[in-house]
Amino acid sequence: MPALTNWNDEIQFEVADDRFKMPTQVSDVQAIVTQAFKQDQRVTVVGAMHSTTECTVGTGIVISMENMARVLSVDQERLTVTVQGGVTLRQLCAHLKELGLQPPVVLEWGNFQIGAISGTHANDTSTRRSAQFSSFVLGVKLVTPTGEIMEISESQNAAYLPAIRSHFGMLGVVCEVTVSVFKTRPLQVSFQVAQINTFMDNFAAELQALKAANDQVFGMLFPTTGKLLWQCRKFLDPAIPRPDSPTAWLDPIESRNISLFGGLFLPLVKAVTGLRLSADKAGLIHNAMVDLPLKIIRHSRYIVDPCDRGVIYGEDDPNFEFYDWVFPEEKWCDMIRAFLQLSDRFRQQHDFILPLPALVYFIKQDQASLLSRSRSANMMAVDPEYPDPKDPKWREFRLAFNEVAVRHGGIPHINKTRDGAISNFAQVHDPESIRQFLQIREQLDPKGLFLNDFFTTMFANYL
Repeated sequence: MPALTNWNDEIQFEVADDRFKMPTQVSDVQAIVTQAFKQDQRVTVVGAMHSTTECTVGTGIVISMENMARVLSVDQERLTVTVQGGVTLRQLCAHLKELGLQPPVVLEWGNFQIGAISGTHANDTSTRRSAQFSSFVLGVKLVTPTGEIMEISESQNAAYLPAIRSHFGMLGVVCEVTVSVFKTRPLQVSFQVAQINTFMDNFAAELQALKAANDQVFGMLFPTTGKLLWQCRKFLDPAIPRPDSPTAWLDPIESRNISLFGGLFLPLVKAVTGLRLSADKAGLIHNAMVDLPLKIIRHSRYIVDPCDRGVIYGEDDPNFEFYDWVFPEEKWCDMIRAFLQLSDRFRQQHDFILPLPALVYFIKQDQASLLSRSRSANMMAVDPEYPDPKDPKWREFRLAFNEVAVRHGGIPHINKTRDGAISNFAQVHDPESIRQFLQIREQLDPKGLFLNDFFTTMFANYL
């Protein structure tokens, strides 16, 4: 009986041998789904299981697309690629790199499967174009919940395209995906360090300067010090020769990005956290650990191939947790102040600190998908991390963070916000978009076979 586990070992469930399916072709998928439809069995499709919510937990038939992982075609004139749903981002990057191309969005985690991220909140941090991978999906081949094949694109069943870009596994089995690609351009990376209060005091001008000078900006806010690190990324003209970077040794660190200090900072933080020191003593140690890397890295500048950024994480790597919310730009400063006040309150009242940085990224307003978190405005993230997902104080903090986030117009990440997405997403997202999505979902899945317990609870007020 296979036991499936998510990326940080916090979500586990077992599947009976005869209910765990690994198809190798579209006709296999059709046969599996058709039988499930006749027998009224629920169906769940799992990808890399990077989610930290229970959105991938299945109670009936569970389909893994791992054996449907071929790059089918690349159109270098129209700049498109078509892949099977189980192709990983790392696999796609490696294939496109040989052709001088790159995916439209290169996330840090190369394990992601294209079929999954074609219809979720997966995003990078672009300031000039859409940051959401799903927004670049041009078409899919879907096995519907009745076992039929449906082509969805701008020319076929186009009314379903905004919904399929938000499928979250609820509309059927995405067997093939066609997505836009770009010609590869080197990505120059540099850093800025500031105090968060200084940045917020001149927020409009600081934000405009960041956007004007960079194609992507990724931030790390350290709650215990108030330090703010900006990783600034700019695409370069490949025709202009440039000398080798003297800090090329940082490339492997940058390619992991989310765990920028993964080789040094994260292990030290986890070691200190394991000592169970008081918040004040741990804070002093963490502050010292933050200052040295920031002094070193602020002078760094180097160039990477974007296709090298999506790396494969090992089984022992993902042992911390995200808590990802985004906020309208005009509400972000107020949310940051509330977040820092909450962090300080937990330090004083609960002897609890956040030793890892809160991540900050950008999502431009984007209405390409019905459940897009930036349908109404440009958004900025406040995404706390914690090194011990099992710590009960971390759960208390998450629940308190939820209340603050909702008051400031926040929208949680369905895949990455445990205790938040299931109770808050439908409350704060555009209700008309949710209704449109669920109407299409019901048309495709009249028996509700692809609606698992997580989404049934999340959309309870609409069903």
